[in-house]
Amino acid sequence: MPLLATEGLKKSFGDMHAVDGVNFSIDETQLVALVGSNGAGKTTLVNLITGLLQPDAGTIRFQGQEVTSLPVYGRIKAGIARSFQIVNLFDLLT
Repeated sequence: MPLLATEGLKKSFGDMHAVDGVNFSIDETQLVALVGSNGAGKTTLVNLITGLLQPDAGTIRFQGQEVTSLPVYGRIKAGIARSFQIVNLFDLLT
């Protein structure tokens, strides 16, 4: 069973298709990087997974449980979390 998987995930903003039919499956032992150019949909995909945005279509599964319609707090309770970019986490260290 995959740790995290999406099937047919879609999100549009007007005529712009930010995420268009994304399918992936990540196992517990895999290390994955999300890389792409500016405007490629990386942040939108993370926002869909963490519940900050709801998809127009598709499903999201975490540890086999469908979480697509769970609110943010429900996903946090299930074990999905995110970290926002913090440029200077420790002010006194370089």
